[in-house]
Amino acid sequence: MGQIRRRCKRLIKELALPAVTDLRGMCDVVAARVARPVHLVPMSLGGVVSGMTAVTDDGYWVFYELRTSPWHQAHIVLHELSHLLLGHGQDPAVTEEALKIWTPSVDVATAMRRMGLTMGFARHHGYDNLAERETEVLGTLLMERVAPSAAEPELPLEGQAAELAAALGPALQHVRLERDRAAGGDGAADDRDGAGRAGGGGSRV
Repeated sequence: MGQIRRRCKRLIKELALPAVTDLRGMCDVVAARVARPVHLVPMSLGGVVSGMTAVTDDGYWVFYELRTSPWHQAHIVLHELSHLLLGHGQDPAVTEEALKIWTPSVDVATAMRRMGLTMGFARHHGYDNLAERETEVLGTLLMERVAPSAAEPELPLEGQAAELAAALGPALQHVRLERDRAAGGDGAADDRDGAGRAGGGGSRV
């Protein structure tokens, strides 16, 4: 853990961050570091995950739970940004497996084409514990530099963000129903239940 903290502190020093910034300011810093735009997309993720990152030709798209506190939103986003900063690579096999689950009615190639995604989709699934620990350490250190803003209002998404959200929404619902069935439920948990789980620290990908 000592080596991880030292590496993360060196990385933060290299970023030359301002004393305090907001999430969008942090996204700008990360975008400059990874040489690709980073877009934030707040949406209800139904308690399946609290955050996730997709990759398209237009950059990285960080989806994070809308129905939770500003501090939790900041933690979710910084976790995703930390994966990018640490250079955690994509795994095509993991991406394919995720898409088979999330789009069971169509083949993977068609699903990716429709969603406009590269093989970087689901990029954070299946990392080992060391990588996740490293990501959590960096995210926690970055949190010291971020002043969470007020919670995002629930506004209609536009453009490519809306297209990606429209594709992910049914997929997340499918995963949630399958999870509920596996747990012996009837899949009829209401939205408040899902929002509560997400707000309590649902998984991130």
